[in-house]
Amino acid sequence: MPRVNSILSACTAVAILMLAMPAGADSLDISVNDDTARLTYQWQHPSRAVRVDGGWLHNQDRGEVIHLGVHVTGDASSGDAPLIGGVGGRVVHVRPDGGPLDATVLGIGGFFRYTLPKYNRFNVYGHGYIAPDVLAFGDGAQYTDSEARFGYNVLRNADVFVGIRHIKTEFDPAGELTSDNGVHVGIQLRF
Repeated sequence: MPRVNSILSACTAVAILMLAMPAGADSLDISVNDDTARLTYQWQHPSRAVRVDGGWLHNQDRGEVIHLGVHVTGDASSGDAPLIGGVGGRVVHVRPDGGPLDATVLGIGGFFRYTLPKYNRFNVYGHGYIAPDVLAFGDGAQYTDSEARFGYNVLRNADVFVGIRHIKTEFDPAGELTSDNGVHVGIQLRF
């Protein structure tokens, strides 16, 4: 029961933070494969200079990963600006199934989204975060999270995508846990 309470507390904190922010561009990502589901909510400040995101990943055999991130964002190319990027960090809590271990880390990194200029319904997205030992707390020793995906804009405010994701946490001295490592499909809804 303590584990369920900690997950509910983290989700409640993310929801309250998101609701307290002024109106901006919001999006919701939902992605799944046979073993894993990930839900991520992103809020973009009206100035488009800051993005806050919160997410929850559930692997039916390996546990939970919850994150809250803040990024400085902007156009990362000149001209029509088909490349948008962000640099910042995420506070991540990893709780494996079936044991007393848990880790909280501060992952630093960023994301990009590139829209193909001549085929503007197609886009490529990627992100990467790393937390070395000095930024890992609890039982954690190191954390990496990377994702790449290819999306298609089916509606003005909705994409479908297919991607690949790898999330790994090293625990000291218990070894490592791969929370996700494989292909997923999903949708992104923008409000």
